[in-house]
Amino acid sequence: MARRTRKRGRLFTLGLMVGLAGLLSSTAYVDAPDSAPATAPVAALETDPIRDTEAEALLAAKALNQPVEVLAERSEYRDVFAQPDGTLVANEHTQAVRVLQNDAWVPADATLVAQPDGTYAPTAALLNMRLSNGGTTPLMVAERDSRVMTLTWPNPLPAPTVNGDQLVYPEVFQGVDLVAFVTVEGFSHVLVLKTPEAANLPELQNLRLGVTGEGLTIQETEDGGIVALDPATGNPVMEADAPTMWDSGSQEGGEAATSGLRSSAMADTDTGSEDPNEASARGPGEASQVAQVGLSYSQGTLSLTPDAAMLADPDTTYPVYVDPVWQGSTNSAWAMVDSGYPSEEYWKFDGKRHERIGRCPSSCNNSLVKRLFYRLSTPYAGKTILEAKLRVTMQHVYNSTARAAALYLMPAGIATTTNWSNQPGGSSWSTATHLDTNSPTSVQSTCTSTNQNTEWDAKVAVQTAVAKGWSNVTLGLKSVNESDSTHTKRFCDNAVLSVRYNRAPLIPNQSELLMSPGGACVYGTNVPYTPEAPRLDAYLRDPDHSSSHTEQVQAEFRVTYTAPGSSTPTVLLSKTAFKASGSKFSYEVSESIPQNVTVSWDVRGGDGVSWGPWSSDGTRNVCQFIVDKTSPTPPDVDSAQYLPLDATDTTSDCKDDDEWRGSIGVVGSFTFDSAATDVVEYLYNFNGGTDISVKPATAGGPVTINWTPDKEGPRQLFVKAVDAAKRASSPATCTFRVGKRPPVAQWPMADAAGSTRADNSRGPNDATVGSGVTFATTNNFREWDRAAIFDGTSNAYMVTDKAVLADTSQSFAITGWFRTDDVNRRQIAVSQDGTGDSGFSLGVDQGQWFFRMPTNDLINIGEWRVKTTTGVTTDWTFVTAIFDGPNKKISIQADNNPPVEWQRRSLTRARGPLQLGRNTYKGGGYSDFWKGGMADVSVFDRPIVTEDSTGLQKQLLNRKAYWQLNDQTSGQSPEVGNGSPLALSKQSLLFKTPTPIGRMVGTGHLRLSGKPDEYAQSSSALVDPTGSFTITARVKLTSGSNNHAMTAFSVKGPNNSAVIVRANSQGKWELAATTDDTAGAVFQSKETERTPRMVGAGDHLALVYDGYTRQLTLWVEGESTELEPLTVPFKPTSMSSLQLGRAFLGATPGEHLSGNIDEVRIYDGVADKVKIDKLRLIGEAPTI
Repeated sequence: MARRTRKRGRLFTLGLMVGLAGLLSSTAYVDAPDSAPATAPVAALETDPIRDTEAEALLAAKALNQPVEVLAERSEYRDVFAQPDGTLVANEHTQAVRVLQNDAWVPADATLVAQPDGTYAPTAALLNMRLSNGGTTPLMVAERDSRVMTLTWPNPLPAPTVNGDQLVYPEVFQGVDLVAFVTVEGFSHVLVLKTPEAANLPELQNLRLGVTGEGLTIQETEDGGIVALDPATGNPVMEADAPTMWDSGSQEGGEAATSGLRSSAMADTDTGSEDPNEASARGPGEASQVAQVGLSYSQGTLSLTPDAAMLADPDTTYPVYVDPVWQGSTNSAWAMVDSGYPSEEYWKFDGKRHERIGRCPSSCNNSLVKRLFYRLSTPYAGKTILEAKLRVTMQHVYNSTARAAALYLMPAGIATTTNWSNQPGGSSWSTATHLDTNSPTSVQSTCTSTNQNTEWDAKVAVQTAVAKGWSNVTLGLKSVNESDSTHTKRFCDNAVLSVRYNRAPLIPNQSELLMSPGGACVYGTNVPYTPEAPRLDAYLRDPDHSSSHTEQVQAEFRVTYTAPGSSTPTVLLSKTAFKASGSKFSYEVSESIPQNVTVSWDVRGGDGVSWGPWSSDGTRNVCQFIVDKTSPTPPDVDSAQYLPLDATDTTSDCKDDDEWRGSIGVVGSFTFDSAATDVVEYLYNFNGGTDISVKPATAGGPVTINWTPDKEGPRQLFVKAVDAAKRASSPATCTFRVGKRPPVAQWPMADAAGSTRADNSRGPNDATVGSGVTFATTNNFREWDRAAIFDGTSNAYMVTDKAVLADTSQSFAITGWFRTDDVNRRQIAVSQDGTGDSGFSLGVDQGQWFFRMPTNDLINIGEWRVKTTTGVTTDWTFVTAIFDGPNKKISIQADNNPPVEWQRRSLTRARGPLQLGRNTYKGGGYSDFWKGGMADVSVFDRPIVTEDSTGLQKQLLNRKAYWQLNDQTSGQSPEVGNGSPLALSKQSLLFKTPTPIGRMVGTGHLRLSGKPDEYAQSSSALVDPTGSFTITARVKLTSGSNNHAMTAFSVKGPNNSAVIVRANSQGKWELAATTDDTAGAVFQSKETERTPRMVGAGDHLALVYDGYTRQLTLWVEGESTELEPLTVPFKPTSMSSLQLGRAFLGATPGEHLSGNIDEVRIYDGVADKVKIDKLRLIGEAPTI
């Protein structure tokens, strides 16, 4: 007799089971249960070399010649190690191997320990669980993200005995024990009916337990289980399968009955191991009879009705067990299916630590062929997968003869409803992909997190996940021979997917693919004709480069053409030598290339481990050219500033030059010349822009142009010669590197308290400090940076010993961070002494920033003056003042507001010392002393461009706000630097848990339940929509977002949100944005491949906006996803406040979050991956 007809539900499993463990009169509880996962799968993980960020770990691994862990990547289910060869190895676990307690990682441990109130709790688990110490206290209280489920026993409980992860409450009814187990992720309670007489007790005919939820909706499932749902989303928080009951089974039955069987329990290693043939309170044996238990739930009462026929059957072997298993929802999972019970589900092995594959002997009752599934995360978008192994512990094998088991990639995932009839791939697995076959014979006695002893190649599975954008894969394991019971094996629930990966060099930018002659990359129309086979150039970069750019990259060029008279394309491949990342790579095309044939080419980069994509991959095109030796010859190009190596060369081929030359903001010149006497025009452009025409004074003569670069880095100049017949040559291509001349002086003003000299980080011009200046204070400047404070008295100044600018009649610029305490007071930040008046003055007057220069060198009889259109505030402001000598213009800019320009028609020369905090007054003494703060003041002897100013502002991120969300007063949570507090819609939203389980970071976090009246917001946007900014937060969902989108945070505009970071209705993190601040705006969005986490500290989210490139990027756990660059910038009025837990899709808020938020930060400027990895580290960091 074997009755197993139940349907399994979601979340928690309630089961009624009957079992006999070897002796008819004994009860098998498990003498020494398998330990809970104790550590990560790499030995001594916590003591191995470790670095905070990926970049730091890669450098250390190479230096130490051993793996180094990346601390920022450590989580409950994951660890990542940088390798000496520059690759990374990630281990993805099915089981939590560590948990977060008090901002520190500790090994996962389900061992029960007594608490001060007398209850018992696991040492380190994902759920906050409390078990009764007897009496009338609830049997079990489980809390997850402030959602509480309580189980009560109908009578007072006896005092329990504790053994590892289990409590035994003896004789709860006569002849009936109650056993409670905990795991890292859930718990179960098992009734043990020790005798037939106990089975006939009236209390057990319809056992009624109290099951209530706080912040949960508890209901039956269609499959006969019970589920605790998040009311806001309808998604599970905790779940239990339908209940079952089983007996102890026949002593002659099961796997162990066959001669030659070899298992961990019999092999030698651990007397406390579970025999797979033996039923216990932890699960049925292979020979156990199993039947369904009736379940009903109504108004807080759960009723269980055992199968009366099974209890009365004379073949039933006592004890009998009843087992409900309640678990929290997780992203990783495992399951078993059994052909003997095709409609039964065995989600997470029904709480057992190991399960069988293959056919069981006939004595196994109805159980026939079993198969196993493991679902593991694959967060490897944009990575090259070099190796992937599934590792798992084999706990039992028939005997030492090698017999094969096979691993497959399943075409679909598993769920709590997965059974033999609906298993992914069907019962034949015909649509599954075979990955590897192995024949292991070694066994382990227990299932721990470190003793995986078998492995299968899973590289194709992870590569497929990357190609298809899957956030996880489901792998299936089965016996190759499912007809022979000698092929049976048992595997644990501790699978690990170990993946070695690399970031291959980036796809080359087509703007950096060049031909000489031939010019920029062109496809289709306007393909250039070249008078000779060109040299092909490309710049290649490796995304894994460090700040020192020491990583080596090589290029592979591919040239393709079809020769006249042939139908078969000719393909030429050529690999270059290795050079530093970011270098130019070249290939000389053979002169044997036929003329008047379209030749295509592309290129890719390799780092010695893997090759990146070809430059033509995706929607991109190849580059093309046609060799025509009758075309006009390209011109010669020379420049003393940028092409000095070409000074003696008269051909069109510019020499390779890796030196940085000239400077942005500084005028340079280029001369075009031709050997032909009939050239009447030159057409040129920089970096593929619109052609500009210039004409020589005489045919074939030279022409010189002036050019002022506005960007640092490699630049290209393309020049074509046009003859009298209007035939244009192919372009002469010259590549050069524009440098950035640094400031001639720069005062960080981070000097020690009491300093009498302010250090000039750029040279000898230290400044003498007046007694009215104080160092080593922030004065509300960046918390981690220092500033100098000027008290506004006549001693509030700094002065250099000599002139910083040698000649103020030539171009120069001033930048710095300034803060005034009195917006209406005239005061000077920077000036330089002249013969009479100051040569220039930068300061504040009548509530506006101004920059002025006198009309002459003597006593001032007039001035050239420009002022900002925006008013001065008492906030720190980045100010830029520029004198453009060649164009005779002065300009001023405050923060990212538009610059204001004015003419300066007369020139003066001031050669005196530079003053900080004052200026000369009509040739006698000083005035207009500064009252406020200064930091990072720079002086340039050239005009600066947007790239300079933007870069100076980004030297350090400017933190605008940091809310730790540990405390609240009157509905406001304070900002760490005493800035604007965060307003809570309810005081109760700030949650402080008394136990370390369930905390995010620190002692408190924002707790939201998805209701419209639960949110938090800032009093202002705190970011400049026209500039760059970074917003970060930790977010943990209470349940999944499937079919119910929820916003983590957004930035509100006049009529809708401008930017939204949400968990979308497909269960993925997503970034959405619009620059349209009108009602009904259309959003552009980009979905990540990351599924929101619901455990521990949740996910670290970082929203980064680069105002210079209009690029929005969402970083989820250190992995980036970019929106297409915005076509227009955000308007100055498009952002009014930061919203936590909701978004505005029009005037009405929506997408309310059910979950927790912590560690919210706002910065001016763009955070890079290294900074983001620092912010991801667990723990509060007020100095970042």
